[in-house]
Formats: sequence, C-alpha cells, structure tokens
Amino acid sequence: WADADTWFERQQQEEEMKRLQTEQNAAMKEAERLHREKVAAEKNGETDEADPMAVAEAQAVN
Repeated sequence: WADADTWFERQQQEEEMKRLQTEQNAAMKEAERLHREKVAAEKNGETDEADPMAVAEAQAVN
C-alpha cells in the first residue's frame, strides 16, 4: 500500500505542477500582450507619460 500511496502522491504533485505551469504561461502571455500594447501606444504617441528627451530639449531651448 505504501507504493500505491507514493504513486498517488506523485500523480497529485505532477498534476499540481502542470496546473501551476499553465497558470504561469497564461500570466506570461498576458504580460507580453500588455507590453506589446504599451509599446504600440507609445509608438503611436498615445502615451500619457512625458517623454524625458522631449522635456530635456524643451528645457534646453528655454
């Protein structure tokens, strides 16, 4: 019976690892998607953040 318990526990651990890996992959894909959207928005000039180079140039001109 000890072998059966060990086998069952190993199966449970493998399933848990697969579940965690699936969650991790989903989180990484979401992070990549958000990053791509941010880069695309910045490329299109739709960012709300001030461009540090533009701010420095404006200060240098004034």
